[in-house]
Amino acid sequence: MCTRNDCKVCNHCLRHIAYNDVGKDLKRLMIVNPLLVEPNEQCEHFRTDELATYARGFVKMKQEMLPRQYDEFMIRLIGRFGRTGYYERRRGQRLCSPPEIEFIRKVLQEIGLPDLEFDGYEQQYNWCD
Repeated sequence: MCTRNDCKVCNHCLRHIAYNDVGKDLKRLMIVNPLLVEPNEQCEHFRTDELATYARGFVKMKQEMLPRQYDEFMIRLIGRFGRTGYYERRRGQRLCSPPEIEFIRKVLQEIGLPDLEFDGYEQQYNWCD
């Protein structure tokens, strides 16, 4: 959470919005050190209050690929996410973040399948990327 009220973008920062919505039932809070906060959109702790699109699963992609294409796709994604991370994302147990979606689309383009779609999409706040 962020306590800086003098920031130019505090009204659109998830960390500041969360701080303002804290109830009295919380005894301890984790806040960003106000001395290290840049009070503008260049702040490394800034998280926009706009919803981001996350993808859930890519099982359908496998069905549209030839075996050699799938082998290349799988090898490249396992290299990026690890074996467990790859299978969790493929099954939809773990959402693919916007940067991960971009990486997967790049791999698809490089193997000649730029039009394949994920199994589903969700809108969520982006706290991490």
